[in-house]
Amino acid sequence: MTNNNSTPSERYTIIWIGLLTGLGFYVADVIIDVFVFRSGTLIEETLNPTGHEMWMRTCVVVVAVAFALYVQILLRREHKISEEAKTTEHFLNSVFDNIPGMVFIKDAVELRFIRINQAGEKLLGLSNQELVGKNDYDFFPKSQAEHFIRKDREVLESGVELDITEEIDTAVLGRRLLHTRKVPILDNKGQPIYLLGISEDITEHKQAEEKLQRQQREMAHVLRLNTMGEMASGLAHELNQPLAALISYCGTAATLLKGLPSPPQQLGETLGRAEEQAYRASQIIRHLRDFLSKADDHKEPVDIDQAIEEVIDFIKPEVKNSHVKIEHQSDAPGRRIMVNKVQIEQVIVNLVLNSLQAINSSEKSTGNIIIRTRQLPNEMIETTVADDGPGIDADMAGRMYNPFQTSKPSGMGMGLTISRSIIEGYGGKLWADVQRESGALFGFNLPVCE
Repeated sequence: MTNNNSTPSERYTIIWIGLLTGLGFYVADVIIDVFVFRSGTLIEETLNPTGHEMWMRTCVVVVAVAFALYVQILLRREHKISEEAKTTEHFLNSVFDNIPGMVFIKDAVELRFIRINQAGEKLLGLSNQELVGKNDYDFFPKSQAEHFIRKDREVLESGVELDITEEIDTAVLGRRLLHTRKVPILDNKGQPIYLLGISEDITEHKQAEEKLQRQQREMAHVLRLNTMGEMASGLAHELNQPLAALISYCGTAATLLKGLPSPPQQLGETLGRAEEQAYRASQIIRHLRDFLSKADDHKEPVDIDQAIEEVIDFIKPEVKNSHVKIEHQSDAPGRRIMVNKVQIEQVIVNLVLNSLQAINSSEKSTGNIIIRTRQLPNEMIETTVADDGPGIDADMAGRMYNPFQTSKPSGMGMGLTISRSIIEGYGGKLWADVQRESGALFGFNLPVCE
């Protein structure tokens, strides 16, 4: 754009120069006529020139002024073009730098960066000054740099746009997933001189989509578990009847055996063990039915140590094949809490199974789980579950209570979330010792029931 605020002296400087140049030629012609050609005195030549001389001198002045005007027009036009070019360049620079995705330009020979916009600087954690004149090998792991260079060469050799999704290790944001388009910039002869790249960071989108898919899978899993829970509850009810009959038959057989003159001793012992195991199976199925039943708001005084013993008994099949030893230590025997028994057992089962699975997933073939209860000074009962497994993953420490967050391949990521909700619903607190040097320790506190 031209500057319309210039002063008259600035605007007409060239005209004045042209006029003075013309007058200079006029005076020079007078001096030449007087001192060279001896045509008269200075006064005569100045005041009374001949018609020919007057015409010639006037033409010189007019030509000089016209030339000055022509030069001024050219300069003003050049100035206008220059201002428009600067405005256009500023506009293009502003557009380039404010594009939300990363935009970069490389030369077509050595594939060195020529320019990158602000979004690219922010993404890579590098400034234009750090990038310009360097290539991918200066910033990225060798395997990534070779991949980027190979794709750049494909674009330049084919002359066709490339649309790819690629991973990139950045200095500040870590590994990111980019959707990138690469385009060759050609000269007048159709030869590539630059490579233009446009990249969009889609990491948060690929994570959101993955999270949604994971949630859908987990919800489907939850529905399957609910269905299986209802089926298991019905199956447990059906199994209780033949077990009850079996217990009755064993008792009847034992009574009849006593009426025989000399019954075999081993037969009586066998009937006794059969009745004992049938009763045990009946108790396990009853416990399973209670655990799978929909919990209501019914609360009752529960002996926490007794609940722990029942849980240990309940999960013996899980522990049997894992070579893990579970130890129960009580420093507050007989203490009770006012809770729903099934819900508290669910919390204990979740914590113990987490420890069991952590030990089994480690390189250790054996392990120990210690469940301990103790009385706290503030009328609270503390229950802890500690193991000597691999411990709590540092990446999971800050989000392990969030729904669908799990480090186990087959886990749903809901156990700790539900457990914390249950404990907090009874006025307690579920916590983990994230500073523990070896193994993991989870615990919960609940008010004592007097």
